[in-house]
Amino acid sequence: MDLVQFTAPAAPLVSTPTMRLIVRWSKVESSPGQFDWSELDARVEMARQHGSRPLFTLFSTPDFYAVYEPGMPDYVSAHLRPPKPSGYRGFVRALAQRYGSGVDYQMWAEMNAAGNYIGSPRGLAKLARVAAQEVHLHAPGAKVVAPQGPIREQWGRDWFRDFWGERVFGKTAADWVDVASFSGFPRPKHGPEKGLWLVNWLRRMTAEHGFDGPIWIVEINYDVNGKRPTVPIGIDEQVANVVKTYVLNAAIGTERVYWHYWYSPKPNMNTSMLTSDKQVAPPGKAFEVIQPWLIGTRAEGCTVTKDDLYTCLFTTRRVERRVIWSMSGRERRVVVPDRTTEVFSADGTVSDIGSRRRVRVGLVPVMVESKREAGRGQDSKPRR
Repeated sequence: MDLVQFTAPAAPLVSTPTMRLIVRWSKVESSPGQFDWSELDARVEMARQHGSRPLFTLFSTPDFYAVYEPGMPDYVSAHLRPPKPSGYRGFVRALAQRYGSGVDYQMWAEMNAAGNYIGSPRGLAKLARVAAQEVHLHAPGAKVVAPQGPIREQWGRDWFRDFWGERVFGKTAADWVDVASFSGFPRPKHGPEKGLWLVNWLRRMTAEHGFDGPIWIVEINYDVNGKRPTVPIGIDEQVANVVKTYVLNAAIGTERVYWHYWYSPKPNMNTSMLTSDKQVAPPGKAFEVIQPWLIGTRAEGCTVTKDDLYTCLFTTRRVERRVIWSMSGRERRVVVPDRTTEVFSADGTVSDIGSRRRVRVGLVPVMVESKREAGRGQDSKPRR
């Protein structure tokens, strides 16, 4: 699983294999066929200097390409309206020719959110065909990513079903895009464990329409409910949100997860990667620390005991890594497998376990690493 971050033009403060870059089309193409690539060039170069593969997310239709659909109110701003397919084709072609296979291309931002797009699912399905044709021709090594959007409410899921079910020239989105994506915000007050059903729902729904490719969560944070201020939570809970998000999604095969935002604290999101003076906060530090826990491993599944002890097992050819936490936050000591000598914490510290092979487990997940023993079963449940 790739661990990724959302970033503005500023350089990333922690390492990340991939990075999401928002492309405001109306700013790049100020008149038909006239492009100003300077800002986007700088952001792509910044990403590459830090070893990150960019994901372009397109939005904001230029005035001269915006169209009305039947029933659309006259007052809808041009940048929220669907574009002419010919104009969209020209822009995607120019993007793919300039940046090639070194980036991936998300055809639009939140498709069912009024702040990004006001149009029909069919209109976007037509754009999926255009994006696939241009990207696959001019950037054959790149991925075409479907638009994301919230699906925690029924209206959002209905919109997704309509988009994935639309047929354009006899084909659905499953025939055009390489990746399915969504906005992974769970319901307010729900944490990472309760958000997994969103991934599973999208996987089932897209499979019904013939799609069997990867799923990316393109935006995620917690206690997000429009612009309503969030209820503040402590640093430990914020760190736990980050670690559990990536561990749980790695365990169920979500290929990429992009955190939203990498900015100073936002009043409507309860987990902040940066401090108010734009320094890395403990959740941002945890994001970097846990990458080696997961990258290059095989997910073997998770278990949860009746007394809320959660364990996810990841293996390599030589070691077993167990990430363990208490869902309620209640601390207890857990006996870990033989051949375990150290416990890894989300703040980067590594501690000796000692001869009793017990580790303290609470709200913030910890990782214990054990050498694999040939012929021995892989029980992912630690003994109490």
